[in-house]
Amino acid sequence: MYKPLLGILMVLLLALATTACKDEVTGVVQHITDPNKAPTMSTHDVQTIISDNGHTRYRITTAVWEMYEEAKEPHWVFPKGVLAEEMDSAYHIISSIKCDSAYFDKNKQLWDLHGNVKITNTGGDVILTDQLFWNQIEHRLYSDAFIHVEKQGRVIEGYGYESNEQFSTYRLNKVEAIFPIDENRMPHPGGK
Repeated sequence: MYKPLLGILMVLLLALATTACKDEVTGVVQHITDPNKAPTMSTHDVQTIISDNGHTRYRITTAVWEMYEEAKEPHWVFPKGVLAEEMDSAYHIISSIKCDSAYFDKNKQLWDLHGNVKITNTGGDVILTDQLFWNQIEHRLYSDAFIHVEKQGRVIEGYGYESNEQFSTYRLNKVEAIFPIDENRMPHPGGK
């Protein structure tokens, strides 16, 4: 009497175990990730060198770099900021761009830099703004945001900016102030 009941119970347990395993495996296999929302790669504490025609040209430093290579519009996101430095053939930094966060559209070769954007070069030029676009195909930088430019011993402030990558030719659209840099009024390092 117990043998047939035990046999039926064993068959039911085996069937349940097989079904449970199938459901578990099926759930994992059918899970689809949206490539527009999930990065193909996420790296932390990055410092990388980028070469152009075999010559080291740029160094990029960032806390988080997310790549969305499989997205409809492939892009990179730097949610915790980025520092990009351009170097000459002797590896001296000739210009740098730093910001709180950045977005790079790979197809358009367009950077969208946000928050405390600061650009400097060896000529002593400084550009400060909250948003700046850098179009690498057109070799130009531009913004509609407030901008502070220190160039050739003077400060120019206004809204809207456009320049070439070397900052040798630039234009401010709505200039609000132009004044010479007064070295005596500049804060000294260490707060003295």
